Formats: sequence, structure tokens, C-alpha cells
Amino acid sequence: MWWFGRVRVHRRAVRLAAGRQERGLWLRGHQRRAEAALVTEGEAFLVGRLVELIESRAGNVPVWAWTNLLAHGTEKDLRAAAATVWAGGVADRARWHQARSYLAAEVLHCAQLHRSLAELQRAVLVPLALRLASSPEVAGWGPGRWATTVEMELTNLGHRLLPKET
Repeated sequence: MWWFGRVRVHRRAVRLAAGRQERGLWLRGHQRRAEAALVTEGEAFLVGRLVELIESRAGNVPVWAWTNLLAHGTEKDLRAAAATVWAGGVADRARWHQARSYLAAEVLHCAQLHRSLAELQRAVLVPLALRLASSPEVAGWGPGRWATTVEMELTNLGHRLLPKET
């Protein structure tokens, strides 16, 4: 009888351990997927493609994210955005893309007059993106207000700096 009890306890322990192992595998798989998603989001953020990633997941794009391409995109990315005409799709989303296209051209123009693109991003656009991300009232802004804010930052930069020497 005593031996039977120990075996039963042992079998129960084996079943419990197997259940834990299955849960552990599930958690590890879930953790790997979460880590991969985080890496994908981080990469999209750092290269200025956050809006496209959020849109591909059918998510709502926060206002501050529209600044991401301006603050982190390459000159090639900004030129492509400036040349893109948005006419179709959801009307509200098209207005956001139109505003970002316009601002991409403005950023390139400002970088050409005053600084390199990297310096302009580092000095103006990254800090602006951080301010927008940390400001709760920005969530209610439309593309016009956002574009006006970015333009004002670029204009203020023009007043603070002398044109670069050629």
C-alpha cells in the first residue's frame, strides 16, 4: 500500500511536470513571438517606417508616429514620400499621408538650406517627435494641426541658424 502511494505520487508528479513543460513551451513560444514583434517595431521605428508597420496591422496610427519618417528616414525615403501622391483609400488616412508628403519635401528643403538631414533630424525632428509622443493632448490633433506644428519647428530653426555655407 505504501509503495502504491509513492508510485501514484510519482505519476502525479510526472503528469504535473509534463503540464508545466507544455505551458513552459507555450510561454517560450509566446515570448519568442513577443520578442520578434518588439524587434520588428523597434526596427520600423529606427528607420522611419512605423506608420507603415502600424497600418499593415490595421491599427490606429498615433499622431506622434507620423513624425517618425521625418525624424528617422533617410534622404531617399523622404524623397520617395515627398513624391508620393495620396488620392485613394480612407479619406482621413489619405490626408495624413498628404501632410507627411508635404512635410517630407519641407524637411529636405530645410536640410538643404541650413544643415545636413542628419543634423536637422537630431536637432529638431527627434526632439519634436519625443515631445509629441509625451503630450496627451496631441492625440486629438488632425493632420493640419500636426503639419502646422512641424512647419513652425522648421521655421524656428531657420530663424535660429544662418544658411550653410556653400
